[in-house]
Amino acid sequence: MALLPSWAWVLAGCLSAAAGASDLSGLYPPLWEESPGQFSDYRVENGKYIIDPWIFTERMGAYRILLNQTAPYFEKYAPENEQNILWGLPLQHGWQYSSGRLVDPTGRTDCGYESRDHLCISVDSWWADINYFLSMLPFLAAVDSGIMGISSEQITLLPPPKDQTKFCYDVAGCWSTFPDIMEKWTAFFQYMQSPSSDFDGLLNHLWVAHTSSLKYPVTIFEDRYAYYVNPEADFEKNWAVAVNYLAAAQLPTTLTRSHSLQKGLASRMLLSTDKAPFIADFTPLQNSVLVALSSLGDTDRLTGSLSLAAWKISMKTEAARKFFLQLLENYVALST
Repeated sequence: MALLPSWAWVLAGCLSAAAGASDLSGLYPPLWEESPGQFSDYRVENGKYIIDPWIFTERMGAYRILLNQTAPYFEKYAPENEQNILWGLPLQHGWQYSSGRLVDPTGRTDCGYESRDHLCISVDSWWADINYFLSMLPFLAAVDSGIMGISSEQITLLPPPKDQTKFCYDVAGCWSTFPDIMEKWTAFFQYMQSPSSDFDGLLNHLWVAHTSSLKYPVTIFEDRYAYYVNPEADFEKNWAVAVNYLAAAQLPTTLTRSHSLQKGLASRMLLSTDKAPFIADFTPLQNSVLVALSSLGDTDRLTGSLSLAAWKISMKTEAARKFFLQLLENYVALST
């Protein structure tokens, strides 16, 4: 437990805790209402729903349907689906969109740029590629688990214009190519449907699936770092490291908490001249988040992930995780 306070304060710079909101719809991700809310909103060919995950609203629509279909399993925790712990995924994707991180980082196409093809998601975007494995694979696993109300053969995803072999496009293909990821997400949805499921168990299954989804893309898309200036590429690398620490703490990624968390994230792509904590158009919280992520990433790499092992031990008990969340709330109170 000796490492708990210091690591908690470092991670506290990456998050903010929740304050209540009277209108939950105001917390939804960008273009939520404009995105498909049911399968019939997608194109149908030969009895199959066709989803283009390289269009922002179509990928976000998959999240919206997933949140709608899983809402009954979270009714006992809070009204209006607020306690659905899947909210963290679409909100993260919404931040990627609003901060310009889904655009073509090479500048060779118009994909994603606000004044041009703003709904396009670039396959050259590191953020977009990583998110594919946290959007389409959970979505297809949910279909396969029976929670979505359609059969596994009724969904087809369209491929990107390049690097098609690095992704999967239907339930069978994803099981064949990425069995570990599909297994972990299917276990989450099966547990969700179990009469004996509880909130802590859901969180545990969610974070196991979440971290499983990152192992492959973080490695296979390392070439994307070359498309970014050093501060942004470092931010990407440090973000991938930080997720493992958040997973160990089993952060409750509910709607209000996840929305509040976004306030500390960089509101635009980082420039070569950006140096936290001295980025003038970033808030003090956003600057401190970048500093904390850099510190965490450096420590993780220098220790060969021994720091992560120590953090996992520190987070073994429910009391330690509650203490960590309390530190987050205290940090936010001091920062506002």
